[in-house]
Amino acid sequence: MPKHKPIKFKTTLKPNLQKYITEIIKENQKAKSILNATLGLIAVGGILTFGAVFPALLGEIGKIRHKQKKESYEQYQKIWHSFNSLKKRRLLNFIKEENGYLIYQINEKGKKKIEKFIFDELKIKNPYQWDKKWRLVIFDIPEIRRRERAALRKKLTDLGFYQCQKSAWIYPFPCDKEIEFIKDILNIKSFVKLFLVEEIDDGKVIYYFKNLIKNKL
Repeated sequence: MPKHKPIKFKTTLKPNLQKYITEIIKENQKAKSILNATLGLIAVGGILTFGAVFPALLGEIGKIRHKQKKESYEQYQKIWHSFNSLKKRRLLNFIKEENGYLIYQINEKGKKKIEKFIFDELKIKNPYQWDKKWRLVIFDIPEIRRRERAALRKKLTDLGFYQCQKSAWIYPFPCDKEIEFIKDILNIKSFVKLFLVEEIDDGKVIYYFKNLIKNKL
């Protein structure tokens, strides 16, 4: 692997995307691959150099420990090669050299890659206590957008929603930010509505979520 100057990533991602990717990588073991960890580093504006691969908030993923030099260097090599791969695939742009750093910035193609990663790994955090209200997602997506409609249905299923009607899905816990993110990524904002429902008299819905809500009343 060739020697290189420290690489600094200039992030242009919105704070909510930075927050999502940080939380996902911290909490989801599945997400902690070298490629996704590299995307996380890029997303939050980290620095890539031996001895300081990740900023403090991602430290537990990629923190370099001197007492584990061999393993650390191997990990560093993998992350560097992952970065180099992203660069060759034209997901990053070189901006300038400044104060001894090579400055790179994610481009639109790279942003789409990060957004897809967040979309795929997105989860809803369940609260300690349930407010006894329901979140109802309804949508009317035209046939011309059937791919986005299918992607929405699959994601709602992955998130644990219950399909109470063909285009009506329900969940017991707050999910406003997650639904807004999904709508933005799929570009279906005008076709999807989220409602807060005080009561549900559908026994199938209550039965479906009984194990999820029983310890949160």
